[in-house]
Amino acid sequence: MYRRPLRGLLYGLMAAVFACGGAVAAAPAAQAAAVCAPDPTAQGHRAQASGDPVEVRRDDGRVDRLQLFYETPGPSSHLPFVWHQAQDEPGGSYGPWRRVGATPVGPKLYQVTAAENRGGRLEVFFPSYGAFCHTVQDPDEDGWGPTEGFGLNPAPYHGGVVLFTEADGRLHAFASGSTGADSMQVRSQEDASSDAWGPVRSLGKVPDPFVGLGAPSSVVQLSDGRLRVVAREWNRDRYWQITERERFRSWGTWELCATQACG
Repeated sequence: MYRRPLRGLLYGLMAAVFACGGAVAAAPAAQAAAVCAPDPTAQGHRAQASGDPVEVRRDDGRVDRLQLFYETPGPSSHLPFVWHQAQDEPGGSYGPWRRVGATPVGPKLYQVTAAENRGGRLEVFFPSYGAFCHTVQDPDEDGWGPTEGFGLNPAPYHGGVVLFTEADGRLHAFASGSTGADSMQVRSQEDASSDAWGPVRSLGKVPDPFVGLGAPSSVVQLSDGRLRVVAREWNRDRYWQITERERFRSWGTWELCATQACG
């Protein structure tokens, strides 16, 4: 069985849920109309940090950092933005902080998750007005592509997006289902020759109609390449597991675990 306890469950364990200090003002309704839209009032003047930085270890040994910062003067959203800095070389000094687009993070959930894809570029995920947004680092690492909706939108208080890195470097993104038909959903980089993401796929519904799941607590890759996911119910300490049936296509049924280990 192949396990990636630190890196595979991405940087998911490493990707922190930022606890933003201070009160957050209610966002204007118009701001939420466009999914992952930039805030036109943001001026890119970095000010107060929020939470601890998220560190992503690159394959070449460098460590990149992602951090939420508020800005001054504050934009109309009153929300923070993702900023990034990178080491020049393994163990070396860090370059300047640079903002990752102008899409605000929050409110309610402030989780930032990131991983290096097979091509060596960072992919960053964060919530904005109820939708999870996604952007990819430019090949020269000097900027970022457009910030777009990723299609995984977990319900409030059901966790964020969790990433898993396969042995060959392909990424999977899991999140609690946003509709009653799906207890969990996944998007995967299905093609071994590219970093393109496949469609949103359902992991089916937990058989108990009164159960809702949070984000995965663990993801492991079995010896035959299939994935196994364990998730806690969002509001109590019961755990469920499910195993991939056909790679990138279908999943088995959810099974209630006797313990958190789901052995």
